[in-house]
Amino acid sequence: MSRGGDRSASPDVGTVLAVTPTGQFTVRSRSADVAPEGTLVRDARGTVRGRVVRVFGPVARPYLTVRPRRPPTPAEGLALLGTTLIRE
Repeated sequence: MSRGGDRSASPDVGTVLAVTPTGQFTVRSRSADVAPEGTLVRDARGTVRGRVVRVFGPVARPYLTVRPRRPPTPAEGLALLGTTLIRE
């Protein structure tokens, strides 16, 4: 797994797979190069969506938990499903 300090890596954090009942996002990384915990992430429009709070799962393509700044509305959560989050 990457240490996260390499800025030459892809800025993509991964794809939003789910919004948990507590409003957090479950994101699937595209590769083993993952954003470390504490990294701010944004959507394609540049809106900061939250901070990576957990990295878990298989080393090759881990999952991440992103805690948003505020819980999304149901419509916002639905709109984020399938989108790509990017490192801030």
